[in-house]
Amino acid sequence: MTSLADKNRALGLRINTEIWNKRQFDLIPECFTEDFVADYSPLVVREGREQIQQMVESAHAVFKGFAETVHSIVADDETIVLHFTISGTQVADWGPIAATNRPVKYDEIVIMKIRDGKVCHQTGVTDRLLALQQLGSIPAPAGFVEKSFE
Repeated sequence: MTSLADKNRALGLRINTEIWNKRQFDLIPECFTEDFVADYSPLVVREGREQIQQMVESAHAVFKGFAETVHSIVADDETIVLHFTISGTQVADWGPIAATNRPVKYDEIVIMKIRDGKVCHQTGVTDRLLALQQLGSIPAPAGFVEKSFE
């Protein structure tokens, strides 16, 4: 028998693979509650599952070849934590950063709260500093050695 933690782990991987990477938007109602909140304070807080498709489409529009690669996932009966790398080439404006046509690879960690088998709240922490350095918007410090994601 599969434990609730195992089901939540599978849910986190499904969201990453099928919704974010493959853009299978018909799965959104199966994976997220109607009152879903994505909290990336202080930059943005989005409310409602209709915002999910907009977030995914925006990521794919800004970063050609957008992909999320999961490195680790931890789940229990109420929470999923995912650590993944986002990669792609910036071909459109990303907030105030004009398109650079440069590749980026940076990490994100999300903490998802589960209610009735669906994600109701997500808090995300993104390594935007590394992304901005790769895009040339912020200089890397002297002696900086870029992390290898291979």
